[in-house]
Amino acid sequence: MDFKLATELTRDIKKIKGVLSVIFPGAAASKTLKNVDLVVVHTAPSESNFSRVNDLVSGKFHIKQVTLDELGTNPEFTAAMEGEGVLLHGKSVDITAEGMNLKSRIILTYDTTKMNQNDRNKLNRALYGGISTYKKDGERIVKEYPGIVSKINAQKLGKGVLMVDRFNSSLVTQTLKAFQAQWKEIPVWTY
Repeated sequence: MDFKLATELTRDIKKIKGVLSVIFPGAAASKTLKNVDLVVVHTAPSESNFSRVNDLVSGKFHIKQVTLDELGTNPEFTAAMEGEGVLLHGKSVDITAEGMNLKSRIILTYDTTKMNQNDRNKLNRALYGGISTYKKDGERIVKEYPGIVSKINAQKLGKGVLMVDRFNSSLVTQTLKAFQAQWKEIPVWTY
């Protein structure tokens, strides 16, 4: 899609009464917004306004026209437009958590590079669990020990990065503190 043509087209679209925003979605939105070049946000549903926008676009772009109410009930769509999209006209849209069943979570990033290898291994077993094998009466026995991450259903996002429900975050931070690891907390809302 031609960005210059999109900005020129936006000059005409923004003149239509009831058009709140025009957004050029980024590449991250491509899965949710399949083949959509422009998103036009209207304050309220109006077939005449939708038709006027369609007439202006006239096949130059693939557009998606939505209302504020639709954005409030579709968090995946809203999330797809955030991040790397470009706002061509209007103000960014704030969506409240009301009625969206969002969950309060914490992203914990921790650093173990300043720890000695023994403490690093102990922290890893405390967080992720471990396996113990031993022989008893000539029989090899394998016993698994669950870690905090599996007990509280935390998600490992990457090396040294966990996403935890807010009310369970203290279990992880207390463990990190006990092993003197460095960490940061980032509060987020997810659906």
